[in-house]
Amino acid sequence: MTPEGTRRTPVMLPLHRSVHTDAVNVTTSMLECFVAIVDEHGLGNAARALGVSQPTVSGTVRSLETELGVELFRREANTLVLSPEGAALLPLARRTVLDHRAAERVVDELRTTIPGGAAPTVRIALSDRSTTPELIAAFVAARPGSRIDVVAIADPAEALAQVRTGRIDCAVVPDSDAPSDLVHEYLPDDVLVLALPPGSGNVGTLDQLDAAVPLAVLAPTHRVGVGVVDALAGFGIVATVVLSGVPQQALPGLVAHGIGAAVMSESMARSVAAAGGSVVPWPAPPSERTRIVYSPNWVAPLINSSIDQLDRGQSVGIKTNHS
Repeated sequence: MTPEGTRRTPVMLPLHRSVHTDAVNVTTSMLECFVAIVDEHGLGNAARALGVSQPTVSGTVRSLETELGVELFRREANTLVLSPEGAALLPLARRTVLDHRAAERVVDELRTTIPGGAAPTVRIALSDRSTTPELIAAFVAARPGSRIDVVAIADPAEALAQVRTGRIDCAVVPDSDAPSDLVHEYLPDDVLVLALPPGSGNVGTLDQLDAAVPLAVLAPTHRVGVGVVDALAGFGIVATVVLSGVPQQALPGLVAHGIGAAVMSESMARSVAAAGGSVVPWPAPPSERTRIVYSPNWVAPLINSSIDQLDRGQSVGIKTNHS
């Protein structure tokens, strides 16, 4: 999001005003406020999303209406509703805002070819369970000088909404949440393992665990922990959930410090093995595949390069839509 006060390039829209046809001077900041009011369902939410005050949003939209000579919203029962003119403008406004952001990102990346230029930034929405070293490594490998800005968004619907508005570049979401209006590609299935703390002995399979020693289990949720305990019971292993509600990315560090064992992806468990812990194959497959999702309207060059990097490593499947 471009900060308040940043100079916007005027977008010249030829529209009819009175009996003449004049060039109307509409800036992208005006259109951005207009789109934000629609997407955020109100002035207050739009102001928070844009990082400006509500009077600023109101004033900007009034200026837009004055420039266009039409009313874009009507108030019905204390709710702002798009007028017919506003509804007609919305698709063009949305595309203009997205195109402007895309142009800004292209310019940012081109600056990296100039000595002293600022490194481009790619914004990725990840949940606790979708944070994978391979994914981040692909972005870093695509542009070693780039900056990765990971945005923690637990709700896939919120992440997808921000992809649509261009506030983030891509999101990693469960397969079932991948929408039809965005491009999405499968990420590789990551093998699940049971990571054991240092001092657990030379254990290679679940059968080699000492059934006489109760196992402490860590989990992101209590429900997940109970599922791990039940699965271990099938191997004659007594286990108890000792810690739940732990962010997925915090599990390797806790296991490495000897707090307990946890089921995690093989890639996440590498740090546990490096600390002297053991890694045992876990019998249950991942419950659901994940996808990387981005907008078909525009994809920043860094996103393209990163996806190519994943493709070269045969990490991503064929595009599932908008191919």
